Amino acid sequence: MLRYRYRTPALTGQWRDSPDAALRDAINAKQARDDEDEPGGVRWLVPGEIEEAETGSSLKQRIGRH
Repeated sequence: MLRYRYRTPALTGQWRDSPDAALRDAINAKQARDDEDEPGGVRWLVPGEIEEAETGSSLKQRIGRH
């Protein structure tokens, strides 16, 4: 299972189950805002990104398959 959070130079959000939830956190923290003219529908107000991480159990399962 993948987890997602936003990261900017000032703040880092909590891990969430979806990239949309992580973007909502960034918008609520005033690090980004909805903007339909931007790719993905979001305009970062500071440099930012959505990070991805695998949970420990899914990583172990994926490694075990190789």
